[in-house]
Amino acid sequence: MAKGYNNTLTGESFNNLVYPEFKGYHGKLYWAKLETTESDFTVISETPNLYFQLFTPGTPQDARPGTSPAFPDADLSFLYEIPAIGTKFKDASELGPKSHKGLYRGHPGDEGYPIKLWFDFR
Repeated sequence: MAKGYNNTLTGESFNNLVYPEFKGYHGKLYWAKLETTESDFTVISETPNLYFQLFTPGTPQDARPGTSPAFPDADLSFLYEIPAIGTKFKDASELGPKSHKGLYRGHPGDEGYPIKLWFDFR
């Protein structure tokens, strides 16, 4: 599915929303073609269940505490997991084991499994 650039901030406005959101996390990366002003390129992942972060989403102007997590600054990132953000009422650290930071949930024997990516600039 092609996803054109947009700067949609969920919760900011209900009149100018463009979905799917462009900035943020994307799950189960198999491949992605990025069309840029410099040069188009394709990223292909050999690593299963890899997450992809593209830019940093902004924070809605009137965001209430606990409803808009702080995202790490990034232009392009490849991740084993997306950090838990919690809920409107509880911080991620107060929730169950799946919300704990830095737990790689691979399968036995996958420890040290490297991220393998191919970049095609043709």
